[in-house]
Amino acid sequence: MPTKLERSTENVGFPIGCIGVTQSNEIVLGGGGGTGRSGVRNKLVLTHELELSSEEDAPTCLATNPKGKTIISSINRSDDDIKEGLNKNCRVFTVTKKSINAGKVANTICSTSDYDYQKSITFDPSGKLVASGSTDGTLAVLQYPSLHPAFPFVDAANEINDVCFNAEGKWLSVVTNDELKILTAKTGALVQTIDNPHTSSGQPAVFRFARFGSEKGALRFNTGAKSSATKLKDALYTVLNTKTRKQAYIAVWNTRTWKRIATRPVCNSAITTFAISSDGTLLAFATASLQIGICDAHSLRVLARIQNAHGFAITALAFDNTGKHLISGSADETCQIIRIPDVWPTAFETFSTVVRDNIQTIIMIFVLLLAIALSFSLRS
Repeated sequence: MPTKLERSTENVGFPIGCIGVTQSNEIVLGGGGGTGRSGVRNKLVLTHELELSSEEDAPTCLATNPKGKTIISSINRSDDDIKEGLNKNCRVFTVTKKSINAGKVANTICSTSDYDYQKSITFDPSGKLVASGSTDGTLAVLQYPSLHPAFPFVDAANEINDVCFNAEGKWLSVVTNDELKILTAKTGALVQTIDNPHTSSGQPAVFRFARFGSEKGALRFNTGAKSSATKLKDALYTVLNTKTRKQAYIAVWNTRTWKRIATRPVCNSAITTFAISSDGTLLAFATASLQIGICDAHSLRVLARIQNAHGFAITALAFDNTGKHLISGSADETCQIIRIPDVWPTAFETFSTVVRDNIQTIIMIFVLLLAIALSFSLRS
């Protein structure tokens, strides 16, 4: 039985679509009712809030600058602007003590369909590059703060699920259902392609997220000396959802050899959002069945599970900068803050707790099995 966690829940009054944490450890929420007259305003909220136009979409993703007090978010403009190719969706916001102020804008989606939107956005560790991926397959990498393209937009041919820089800002991962590409961050040159996503048993799957490791420790798997010697900073964690959406796995790759190190099942439902702590020691995921899980990045052991964490789809997860809290957001208009324990119980301690808490049931099962065995023995 994984560890039970302390948590608090806040009703924010609008569906949450994305979460970020600023350099000063403040939580940023983005979301709303989207275009039209739903009555639910589109917003960016920090300690103060900025209401956005109801003629435009709600924020679909956001990132906070690791080196400054700015937020970058994707917010589709009106349907008419999109159809005319005037969708300046990528927007910068400056945060002050009293307000959130709109700044520069850029277009990072090539589509003129109002069905397409930007699905993922992130800053590199230096705060000088921004990468985004969209449902129309557009990969855009912009220089910051100018928002000029670092290199020509790339057409990934398929919907981009996720983008992420490594800890050194040297590489950029680009995730689509069928393949994972690693590019150089500054030029977009191809470094590596990983395709044919599948589970350890060979079951077909799709890539959903990827995160680079960033800690000094080593991975711990029972798959031989080579695997255990892999450092976390050389690890790439990928989320695999089976095509049936009945199971999800985390697979780990060695970025020096590009060999898969391990694949572990973590839940019996598709993973919908994924996060890694700033020190690289913890992974968090949320599922279509409304579960939140936390894993040890060294071993992929599930440390905690929260069943029915929200009342509706869990759309976003983020660790704070201290690694002591995990923030979750949902379309049910609630935000949860989950406290991370200072020390996690070992696998043996967890097993011992399960045995202690269920000792009566275990004894009853043992007595029942013994009675069945004796019955068969007497018959024979």
